[in-house]
Amino acid sequence: MSVRTLTFLIATALAPHNHASIDLFGGLADGWRKNWGDQRLFSKPTLYDVVMDDGRPVLHAASDSANAGLIRKLRVKAPSTAVLRWRWKIKESLVANTSERKRSGDDYAARICVVFETSIIPLRTRSIHYVWAAHQSEGTVYPSPYSSNVGMFVLRSGEDDAGSWQAEQRDVLADYEKYFGEEPTVISGVAVMVDTDNTGLSGEAWFSDLHLESDTR
Repeated sequence: MSVRTLTFLIATALAPHNHASIDLFGGLADGWRKNWGDQRLFSKPTLYDVVMDDGRPVLHAASDSANAGLIRKLRVKAPSTAVLRWRWKIKESLVANTSERKRSGDDYAARICVVFETSIIPLRTRSIHYVWAAHQSEGTVYPSPYSSNVGMFVLRSGEDDAGSWQAEQRDVLADYEKYFGEEPTVISGVAVMVDTDNTGLSGEAWFSDLHLESDTR
């Protein structure tokens, strides 16, 4: 081991860590929406509202040939760890959509998106989309049909789990490195989405307990 490498390892080990645990929905209490912006393309909007489920507030999304997401902007620079946790539930998995890897079928019953390095050219912005697919197999990873800078990670597929809450946990940095082949420099935001504009279908989903835990140096 070189002196330079040893010095770097010691400096890294001794560097101060800033730990953040962010409840991205803020418990969906009054005023939670002020932290979330709309992301809408040229279509009907997906409708989002807070409803009660088993006595708890959850985010409900309904799309009828629509496309819109909600994004929580962040600024997590040089993350050394980043774990995203959430729960989601769908009504159905858009089984009529048989072209998920094509632009004509780029619709999913539910998505959670993590945005990293941004660009004034939208297709150059890097992001990972965790999706509940209709037919693509769980564990499948592939580029969005719109941009190779968007990685699609299939966490759930089909309708076996439809109608019941499912808990997810992802090592965001490991997923980024798996897809892009390097470490991210920043986490810029987290978004939720239900969109069915390309297929003209209808979709309905619920989201809750969305948390990001991260360390930075």
